[in-house]
Amino acid sequence: MFRSMLIVSAIAIALTGCQTTNQATGGIVGGVAGGLLGNTIGKGSGRNVSTAAGAIIGTIVGSQMGANMDQPRRPVYNQTYAGGYSACAKYTNSGARAACNRGVAQRNAQRQRNLENQAYQDGMAQ
Repeated sequence: MFRSMLIVSAIAIALTGCQTTNQATGGIVGGVAGGLLGNTIGKGSGRNVSTAAGAIIGTIVGSQMGANMDQPRRPVYNQTYAGGYSACAKYTNSGARAACNRGVAQRNAQRQRNLENQAYQDGMAQ
């Protein structure tokens, strides 16, 4: 039994080199590790059940961890200056960035109101 698990582990590890995402690699490695842990913990006739449960749980956990590692490392900003960069990019604290974004939104709303008032005044003048 141990020999077959060792062979399956070696094949799974060899196949992880062919994977392109951390999610797939994490799923394979997690499944193998969970199966080995379940096989170690299980006793008697429950060993097969614990091996299968460990493999399933390991696959899920490994896949989620890999998916988390596949996420982009830098945040995407929506509020930008006319120059194309974010006014609030320099703030790394999420609370400070949120306050900055609220300020940008308020400034943009004020500009819009001023523009609409000017257009209204121009319309009334004719």
